[in-house]
Amino acid sequence: MKAVVEQAKVQKISDIFPRKPPGLRFNETDVLVVIAKTNDGTQVGATFYFSLKPDGTFEEEILGKDAAKARRHNLASFLRYYHLTDDVNNYKLKESVIDLVGREVEIVPVQGRLAIYFSQSSKRGDNA
Repeated sequence: MKAVVEQAKVQKISDIFPRKPPGLRFNETDVLVVIAKTNDGTQVGATFYFSLKPDGTFEEEILGKDAAKARRHNLASFLRYYHLTDDVNNYKLKESVIDLVGREVEIVPVQGRLAIYFSQSSKRGDNA
């Protein structure tokens, strides 16, 4: 199943939630929200938490807890899978997020809901 990205936006977590969602680390301050729509009008979204550096990039490899690392790896895998970049650490996410709008993404059922698919690979070139 396919969908087309209608919105892609980088925001501060504090602009979306009055309190940081449980499980997020103090250094996870930003969020990428992607909303896509299928041909039948169903909206599907994906949310990626990370920390934006002052130059607009983020680091895939960080020190910290496994959950925070996994969230950053997921964002990096998403960017690689949809061929937005191969060099995640130098990708200016905040200014380049507009490149997602209009892009076709794959949709899969997960636990009774629809989700945007991307390979969970963590290394460059592992996405098939």
